[in-house]
Amino acid sequence: MKYNFDEYKLRNNMEAAKWDSMGPNAKEGIVPLSVADMELLSPPEIINELVKTAEFGMYGYTWWGERYANAVQHWMKTRHDWDIQKDWIVQLNGVVQGLACACRAFTEPGDNILLLTPIYYPFYTVIARNKRTLVESTVQLKDGHYEIDFEDFEEKAKTAKMFMLCNPHNPLGRVWTEEELRKIGDICRKYNVLVVSDEIHFDLIMPGHKHTVYAALGEEYADNCVILNAPSKTFSLAALCLANAFIPNKELREKFDFEVNNSGAYTYSIFGIRALEVGYTECADWVDQLNEHLYGNYQYFKNFMKEKYPEVWVADLEGTYLVWFDCKCFGLDGKTLGEYLRNEASLYLDDGYIFGDIGDGFERINIACTRQVLVDALDRFDKAMQKLKNNA
Repeated sequence: MKYNFDEYKLRNNMEAAKWDSMGPNAKEGIVPLSVADMELLSPPEIINELVKTAEFGMYGYTWWGERYANAVQHWMKTRHDWDIQKDWIVQLNGVVQGLACACRAFTEPGDNILLLTPIYYPFYTVIARNKRTLVESTVQLKDGHYEIDFEDFEEKAKTAKMFMLCNPHNPLGRVWTEEELRKIGDICRKYNVLVVSDEIHFDLIMPGHKHTVYAALGEEYADNCVILNAPSKTFSLAALCLANAFIPNKELREKFDFEVNNSGAYTYSIFGIRALEVGYTECADWVDQLNEHLYGNYQYFKNFMKEKYPEVWVADLEGTYLVWFDCKCFGLDGKTLGEYLRNEASLYLDDGYIFGDIGDGFERINIACTRQVLVDALDRFDKAMQKLKNNA
């Protein structure tokens, strides 16, 4: 079946967080390319299932059962070559909730938590709100490629209680290799640092790259980790509030599950459950075609910059649908640049400084949209930047 990735719907007046964040001055027809959800329709198989579920007309308390667990097992095995046991699953409302629960379950106030930065901003928020101490190991740009400074990482790991990994990495677009993951794992095991791995973008992998689930590296790694993922990025289901933690270590799992229940967030939507079951059992072809579409959008974006603005450096996109690019050549600080793009180009991106100070002057663009939306956005970018150059 050939799927359509050229159709979208304007989500204004739908209480969509990304759209509402544009504020009252957004121009008619403008599509934001910021927050990491897709401006693409979910798979038709999922839409049909949700319509059937809605028409059933009864929406009582819901808990996942055998069908759900079988679907999760099927996807992890067929998509990621990872054999999981059903009792490893702890259901969540979202991956960020999982980060917060892990923080409280396995560390104490004041404990050091290590991050590879720049990184998705809720990582910082989770650490700060729970009164833990942030320790950063900055990812290094070498020969146009982001790499972990393992000497620095090990030095920081000596003081940490937990390491929160983001793989694929948001916003840098890296898919950490098996070799890199083993180095991370060996260092963390050496210093008794628990690994909590956010793998929410794990299905969004570009050609030539392979995602490795951290726990699939081997039993010794699986015994010292919490894996977090969700169908939300894969199938555009963020509003259905469903995620999973996978914890092979029984002692860790019980501590984590206690914290999830202690937080009071332990009821789940029948719509999220049904969407996952259908997505994980019927929508593999759709995901393959989605990745082809995303890679095509990335190539279009990269070629646009190469032709029009060769001074703009664009990071290689290995995974996610989020492209990281360096705009410091335009001579504006990050805040001013973001305001200029919004005001002059009606271009709503995520400014790089929100991912950490090192991101200042970068922008992150969400390319999970139709090609025409991207073309229109880059046309506005071009006109705004030409105006900036002319006024310089």
